[in-house]
Amino acid sequence: MKATLGVLLNDERGNVLALAAVGLPIMLGCAALAVDTVQWVFAKRELQSTADAAAIAGVYGLIQTGDMETAVDRSISANQSLDRRRSVSAEQSPAPRDKDPFAVRVRLATPASMTFTSLFLSKPPVISVEAIATVVENGDYCLFALDTEQETGLKVEPSSSVEMDCGMATNASSKDAISAEGSASLKADMIAAFGGIEAEGISSSRVRAYGVKQKDPFADRDPPLVPNTGCPNVTVNSDDSNGNAVVLPAGCYGNMLIDGKVILADGQYILNRGNMVIGSSAEVTCRACTIFLTSEQAATDPWSVGKIQIDNGAKVKLHAPTQGPNAGLLIYQDRRSAGAHDEIENVIGGNSFSEFKGLIYFPSETVRIDADKTPDLQCARFIGRKLIVKGRVLIAKGCSDANVMNFKGTEVRLIG
Repeated sequence: MKATLGVLLNDERGNVLALAAVGLPIMLGCAALAVDTVQWVFAKRELQSTADAAAIAGVYGLIQTGDMETAVDRSISANQSLDRRRSVSAEQSPAPRDKDPFAVRVRLATPASMTFTSLFLSKPPVISVEAIATVVENGDYCLFALDTEQETGLKVEPSSSVEMDCGMATNASSKDAISAEGSASLKADMIAAFGGIEAEGISSSRVRAYGVKQKDPFADRDPPLVPNTGCPNVTVNSDDSNGNAVVLPAGCYGNMLIDGKVILADGQYILNRGNMVIGSSAEVTCRACTIFLTSEQAATDPWSVGKIQIDNGAKVKLHAPTQGPNAGLLIYQDRRSAGAHDEIENVIGGNSFSEFKGLIYFPSETVRIDADKTPDLQCARFIGRKLIVKGRVLIAKGCSDANVMNFKGTEVRLIG
């Protein structure tokens, strides 16, 4: 008997078996804990995503209909896997953003489904998350259509192509606020509309229909006063000056009708009650100029504010100043024109030797961007009441010259 006990005590295989018997429950417990931890992490991640989406939906609900609660409820209800025992609260303008009318905080709590831990607990643990969203200025935009009516704000005509490294947006409220017709294509860093978007040729990754309205970044900017020094009309034809360029000094003019070679000296050009018409035979150059279309009677006579029309056969190189009060501003039309004679469009054209650098600003009227002859618009920026694009338009986000500006867009973003 003693010999048998001695053999068992000296047998290492018996020690291993004993250790395995002791360690197996510990290993199983660790594995169970790991499984429950993974379940907890995934459950909380999904709940956080639901809260994030609901907070964003709540902000859009405030913007579109003024109904935050319905928008939040619909967003949360879309998650069919969420526990029915969930607790939901949504609050507008929560502290510390009590002065922000568009801030929405959503809090969610739901019982956690634990595989092993629930065997030892009388009640399941609770997972709780919260998310806050609001309207912020974010991103670089190069094109705004400010129209707020029930019509198309940004229209890309058939067979046309728009490609931008920056964002584009419109405040139009129609179901086709942005329209790309036929075989037209549209690509931008961000495409946003207050109304709907009807365009099959969109290839952008960030597209938002029924979003927020954009602010006019130059709403506080007014045109210069018309001087009392006189504003003469100017006409330059192709046979003037024996083929040499006519140099026009900066100052005030009436109508400028150009169909020949013209150099615009550096400075600002005020067109009082006048149009700028650049014909197909024109060659117009300026290194640092700003053109203002305004009128001394604009407050009482919107029709008196002139337009600009550049033929797509013209050779035009227009660059905005790089410094001073007009830095980055190339063409500005007085907003008091109020689209009084909008049946005649403003046209930005030019041939393949043309180049525009700076902001082209028509907040109250339609601008047609005629790029059939592929002018260089990489460093151009456009703001108009309505924008119509024809041809191929390429716009770059970053331009090395200081005379090019981007503006911030208004978006709904998570802030907490």
